[in-house]
Amino acid sequence: MHRLDTPELLDEHDAPRADMERSLRDLRRFNSLAGGTRVYRAIVRRLLGDRPGVVIDLGAGTGDLVGSIGARLPVAVDLNIRHLLYQRDRSPVRRVVADALHLPFRDKSADAVTSSHFFHHFTPEQNGRIIADAQRVARAGLAFTDTRRHLAPLLFTLALGWFRLVGRITRADAPGSVRRGYTTEEVREIAKGAVVENYFPFRWVMLLWT
Repeated sequence: MHRLDTPELLDEHDAPRADMERSLRDLRRFNSLAGGTRVYRAIVRRLLGDRPGVVIDLGAGTGDLVGSIGARLPVAVDLNIRHLLYQRDRSPVRRVVADALHLPFRDKSADAVTSSHFFHHFTPEQNGRIIADAQRVARAGLAFTDTRRHLAPLLFTLALGWFRLVGRITRADAPGSVRRGYTTEEVREIAKGAVVENYFPFRWVMLLWT
């Protein structure tokens, strides 16, 4: 499939609250059932071992992933404050409203910068800038992961919508995010010098030590 860059409804700041919250819950379930949480934890361990320290997660949404790894200081970064505020009282995660293209952190102020299911939101040029700024912030390195652009996850996300197993926003955004995604080879071209691998099921991971 060719990459098709189209906006996603959840990115809109005026999405109806009920639809937005349903979509955030869909994402949490998707991470839990489709391997996103497992892969995220695995790559952070590969990067940092048993010393998570300070971890900044970009495009973190509700912060559930970075909050699950036992970091000394988990930090969730998202441009949409409504995503960060959702269920914040149940989480120890620090929350920062910021643009991933202009991170408001000092040089080497975190042990690691991570992201999950976030890379596809940006063009190759923008992702190059995000990687460069994340390298500035991270002492140990970067651990990114996202869904590979492939027919199988596209059909899976379409089926979730056909059977009404997800909310209105997810029915539109999930197939769109797959079409917007990158192949493993494309990520290697963007992230020069990084280790880029496939993880089951249909995910790529990028590890870049600084």
